[in-house]
Amino acid sequence: MEKQEFSVGDSSGETKKSECTEEKFVWPWVGLVANIQTEVDKTGRRVGRSGSTFRDELIEKGFDPTRVQPIWNFKGHSGFALVEFTRDIKGFENAMNFERSYKSDGHGKKDWEKGVHLRDDKPYGWVAREEDYNRGGIVGKNVKKKRDLKTLSQLQEEEERKMVQLVESMSQSIEMKIISKQELEHKVDETSRVLESVELHNYQLNETYKQEEVEKMHTNLQGLYQQILAGHDKSMSDLETEREKLENRARQIYINEAEMEKSRLEIEMNQKAMMEQNEANMEAMKLAEKHQAKKEKLHEKIMEMEAKLNETQELELEIEKLKGSTNVMKHMAGSDGDGELMEKMVKTQMELEARETALHDKIMAVTQKERMANDEYQEARKEMIQQFWKENEDLVSGEEIRVKTMGHLDTKPFVLAVKKKLRCSEARAGLKAMELCSFWEGQVGNVHWHPFKVDESDGIAKLVVDKNDLKLVKLKSDYGEELYNEVVRAKVEIVEYNPSGGYVVSEMWNLEKNRKATMEEGTDVMLKMRKKLVAMKNKRKRR
Repeated sequence: MEKQEFSVGDSSGETKKSECTEEKFVWPWVGLVANIQTEVDKTGRRVGRSGSTFRDELIEKGFDPTRVQPIWNFKGHSGFALVEFTRDIKGFENAMNFERSYKSDGHGKKDWEKGVHLRDDKPYGWVAREEDYNRGGIVGKNVKKKRDLKTLSQLQEEEERKMVQLVESMSQSIEMKIISKQELEHKVDETSRVLESVELHNYQLNETYKQEEVEKMHTNLQGLYQQILAGHDKSMSDLETEREKLENRARQIYINEAEMEKSRLEIEMNQKAMMEQNEANMEAMKLAEKHQAKKEKLHEKIMEMEAKLNETQELELEIEKLKGSTNVMKHMAGSDGDGELMEKMVKTQMELEARETALHDKIMAVTQKERMANDEYQEARKEMIQQFWKENEDLVSGEEIRVKTMGHLDTKPFVLAVKKKLRCSEARAGLKAMELCSFWEGQVGNVHWHPFKVDESDGIAKLVVDKNDLKLVKLKSDYGEELYNEVVRAKVEIVEYNPSGGYVVSEMWNLEKNRKATMEEGTDVMLKMRKKLVAMKNKRKRR
């Protein structure tokens, strides 16, 4: 690293050094500007150019100050300003160039002290030194603030001391890393030797185990062959019995499908008749009742089919076991040359595979029916929300069952958090809160942002909020717990109710129990609303 060397030059660029007393500068480097023109405003206070305007002018001249701070007194602008520079050698060079510029123009410190400023209105500038630091009045007071007097040699010594400390610190760090590297290499060598020893031991154990298993297998195969032949006839008889049971159950499943189709046609006919007889709101009411009845019937059918599917899966498992036994027998028969037994087992296996394929097709058909039934149930629920609750929201204002928009952010926590942080007016807080809310609505709907992790602490894998997610951590740090909880709630609802789409969805909600409302609860509320509609209709007729 390079040392920073400081030198002071006059306008001709020559270096000046005092043999006895070295010149002291105000540090961090600061310049003084005097004779800044001011004027009296309407309130009677003196005002002048702003610090930022003066700073921009000095930047354009190449002096690169960090800040220009006007000095104020009880009358207003004092006509003086402090020009601050960076603390490094570059800042010192800029400060000296600043001083030379004013000095060469006849507006340096000596010119100011001679009283030349009484003849013009241009500013005078110079770098603050010991005389300015010890100066009295408001100017000296501002120069002293958070600053000190230092010679260039003192600053040079401080830089050298810091450099020595840095080199010593880096040397110690390098030594520690070398020692750590050597220790790690030793541990790696030791671990490699242990692994080689373990691998050799495992290889020897495997070889010994394989030899013992081969001998044991030869002994057990003879007894197993006799057992398989003895149980073959019984297995074939059991297999035939199971085949008859499967056929009977398959016929029952087809009968149930026909009944479901018949029920669906009857419900559609009833729905059309109701829609022709009632007005718009009454139609929506009876549509909900119809879907409720349909759901119950479909649920019963689904439960029956699930029970039958469970039985079918058990039979399928038994078939797989019998197929395994048949394969073993085929292998044994092939090794002993029993051609007739071999042919019989191949034929049996082909029959099993054909029956398994037919059973699989029937299971798929039942599964498709179950999926269709669930789709119809969900469609009925959506239709109930759209056609009744949203169109008659004023009638359910006092009910426990309402429509809730899942994933929607409440703006109140945003307004409170912004007001608490910024301490600003109501209007500005509202505008900032709307911008912040809009940003987080985009984040909640972003399917690529997944601030969750899998928790298996209680032995069951479940999805929980990742409290170390960078976006959530920053949100909580900037705006507090309440706003953090609101965003987490909305994201959890989106993931639960519309993970693939990422946009808000409507759902029937039980406000009292804070959960999704059932179709039964929704239907009860709709029946109450029906009575209200009828009463309102009768009241209008009497008028």
